[in-house]
Amino acid sequence: MTTPIQKQAFLEGGEADAWFTRNRASLEVASPWRLELAARIAAHVGANDRVLEIGCGQGANLEELRRLIPVQAHGIDPSLQAVEAGLQRLPDADLQCGTSDRLPWPEEHFNLVWFGFCLYLVDRSLLFRSIAEADRVLADGGTLAILDFEPDVPFKRPYHHRPGLWSYKMDYSKLLLANPAYRLIEKYSLSHAGTGWVSDPQERLGLFILRKDTVHAYRQE
Repeated sequence: MTTPIQKQAFLEGGEADAWFTRNRASLEVASPWRLELAARIAAHVGANDRVLEIGCGQGANLEELRRLIPVQAHGIDPSLQAVEAGLQRLPDADLQCGTSDRLPWPEEHFNLVWFGFCLYLVDRSLLFRSIAEADRVLADGGTLAILDFEPDVPFKRPYHHRPGLWSYKMDYSKLLLANPAYRLIEKYSLSHAGTGWVSDPQERLGLFILRKDTVHAYRQE
């Protein structure tokens, strides 16, 4: 297996904390972009549902979601600084330091799992493992959301902040939609700046919301 260089750089090499430090000021702002995403996620959960955000940062998305509906908030992020800041703003939340390829929760534990703009930085050798982990902890009948870049075709480009790392841009929902147990129920496109749909594939993001239903995945002949 290819050495997970990006995981090491973020989890052990300080890049996750550096990312949080660079972006902390903007993450603290209650932007219309975050409010819109929280509202779309809230439409797919009920009161007291268990929600996991992978790449939760300091919990800003989970906080906005809980303003709309009282869910049980869980999160994981490779930045220990971000997790500590998140626990200050959401002291009753379950926020842990870690990465998407190894989730410390039991099978079918969550009603909704949300990849919060992080898959583009996952090592390609750990990508399928990350998807499998999300599927493992998501209950049947639950919802899986992915926020990430939405390019016209898959491509990679150098990660600006540390030489040797890459940003991988693709439609990550396709990795799940190849499985008949998953169905796309909503897609929302926006720009990286949060100002609506844009044609530039470098700036366009997509929120993909999928429903998991293994019971009805196959028609019986």
